[in-house]
Amino acid sequence: MYTEEQIKNLFGDSTVEYIKNKNTGGVSNSKGNTYENIFAIYKISLLSKCVIEDNREIYLLSQCLSFIDDLIIQLTPENTLQHYQLKNSSAVTWGTGEKSINDDFKKQYELNQSISKVSELALVVSSSELRDKLQANIPNDIKDYSQVIYFYFANSLPKIISQEPDFRCSLEYLCAFENPEPDKLECLATVLLGAWVASDKSKVPIIDILKKAQDFIPSYIRSFQAELQLDPEVRDIFDKIDGFTYNLTRGFLQWEYFDGLNEGTISYSIETTRFQKLQELIKKNHPTSFDELEVFLI
Repeated sequence: MYTEEQIKNLFGDSTVEYIKNKNTGGVSNSKGNTYENIFAIYKISLLSKCVIEDNREIYLLSQCLSFIDDLIIQLTPENTLQHYQLKNSSAVTWGTGEKSINDDFKKQYELNQSISKVSELALVVSSSELRDKLQANIPNDIKDYSQVIYFYFANSLPKIISQEPDFRCSLEYLCAFENPEPDKLECLATVLLGAWVASDKSKVPIIDILKKAQDFIPSYIRSFQAELQLDPEVRDIFDKIDGFTYNLTRGFLQWEYFDGLNEGTISYSIETTRFQKLQELIKKNHPTSFDELEVFLI
């Protein structure tokens, strides 16, 4: 996104070396930096709805040549760059002078201005008390475009999900199941984490990360297509079977027989070749009772 020449022209040779060293250290530590990676999938899940339903083009970058590079979100239509600096420590201050957080924020804003981008800069910390303290003491020269965010951290992913309601709700939206149990949300978050870690972080669309996660566990992640419909002939067969009800939710067929006497969900989505083969089998055999249909639903 940025070049060494751009940074050199704005800030000089010494700053170029500083930012290159900063980037090198970040890349070498990124695989083990759990706090940064979990915050990244938190943001991915929060933005997934507008990406899926509104076809928004949103890109993620991390550990690029930048002053604030733990996570960068590029909002294409708004021409905005959101930068996040994460600090999982109780000893964080804005500081003064070169190489301080304050100076990094100031230089990041100036760098973004030089490429005509709107800046939204945030310092993310794992203590709410520290958040309040840092927010109250944001230096005046960066106050207009900076904020401090609290994001809970623990060594347990389920605990993080339970303590961050927005995270939980966005995972529920992404999940193929309605009202999913905590273990399903943990599994979904774990797969998102793997998809993010395995992605090219120089610039990756959020939709690509979601698709990669869906490839890993297609039975856990909702469809990304809108208004999916069953084959009309299959619908007609279903509608004529006494006591049988069904609905297509998030791309997955859920069915019920006589108010829950028997029920289930097809474990693969309507988008898959496997589901198309299922529909062809149902049309070919044309079951007229639940006993005849059940064999195809198992």
